[in-house]
Amino acid sequence: MTFNRVSLFDRYLFRQVVLTFVGMLIAMTAVIVCVVALQELDVVTNQGAALATFAVLTVLNMPQMLSVVAPIAFFLALLMTLNRLSAESEIVVVNASGGSPMGLLRPVMAAALVVSLLVAVLGHLIAPPAQKAWRFLISDVRADLLATVVREGAFSSLQEGLTFHMRAREPGGILTDIMIADTRDYPHETIYFAQRGTVVRGEQGAFLSVDDGVIQRRTVSTSGRVNTAFLYFDSYSIDLSFTDRATAPGYLKPSERSTAYLLNPDEDDAFFVSQRGRFLAELHNRIALPFYPFAFAMIIALALGTPHSGRAGRAKRVLAAIGGGAVVLGAQFGASSIIPSAHFSWPLLYLIPLAVVVLGWLAISRRIDFVSIAQRSPLMGKAKALPQAAE
Repeated sequence: MTFNRVSLFDRYLFRQVVLTFVGMLIAMTAVIVCVVALQELDVVTNQGAALATFAVLTVLNMPQMLSVVAPIAFFLALLMTLNRLSAESEIVVVNASGGSPMGLLRPVMAAALVVSLLVAVLGHLIAPPAQKAWRFLISDVRADLLATVVREGAFSSLQEGLTFHMRAREPGGILTDIMIADTRDYPHETIYFAQRGTVVRGEQGAFLSVDDGVIQRRTVSTSGRVNTAFLYFDSYSIDLSFTDRATAPGYLKPSERSTAYLLNPDEDDAFFVSQRGRFLAELHNRIALPFYPFAFAMIIALALGTPHSGRAGRAKRVLAAIGGGAVVLGAQFGASSIIPSAHFSWPLLYLIPLAVVVLGWLAISRRIDFVSIAQRSPLMGKAKALPQAAE
């Protein structure tokens, strides 16, 4: 009889977590759509693209963001669900009927598996081609803008912090006396000057091929000193998506590459050789991210999966869960950010969720009593001695 009750509760809890996750993901997706839509609004207002193009750009941006947001939505959904069950004493009833924290962990980890599979599908199969299609589409929109819409002699804003100017548009689509000012990444500023240029379309997107010019790069240091460098060129290609200064036209960014390519990159690819750290970071981020829902599930189960009474105690556990989730997210972000410069640090992305799951399992199964260990530690003894000394 006890087994049937626990089994029913497993299905009930799994359904509650998944439904809450879906609702949370929809809500966060709506926010993301608004943010992305505002970012792409200049495509319609300034660049004259059709509303259908604007909608497609917004949709293509979604998979990459959802793969990052889904674990956070799952964490919040699980926190809300278990906190509600705790407030309504359902966890107390389950434990009184023979359940245990380990039994509670089963449906929670099953829900984490669903989210993990979703993140993996988004990150490995959907997001890379969507990112590639987005960049090609935005470059085509701007190619049309430069070829037909931009007025001669006027300063036109391609997006915030990105200004384009040309003196004239000659027969054959040749643009003369070109200036492009990119001030989006202050204190780094880049200005392109060229005598002429032509919009070129190819299989790898549209780009602006310019001749006889100079690139001026300015950097303002923290002390206020301005460092300026000049690069003179006979011919140069500018990616019209303007999404990544390190990506030359004809090359795909790491986020646009398939996982198969990231696992076995072309060593003769000049862009891969120059950006090896970024490719490595993208690969391990893509593989490691699906493991983080399990870490979040363990944190929530450890904090809220045991019976307790009183609002104050429940509030402390909720705050502890939020703090634990924030620490894991911060550690994941920190590990991810250092991989491009410190290639050997990629195992950290896997060690973080693995450590949380293993330590959480040891605590929930009571194979290790961390509370007793903490109480016997010298630091805890000193902390207890402080109030006595004050008296």
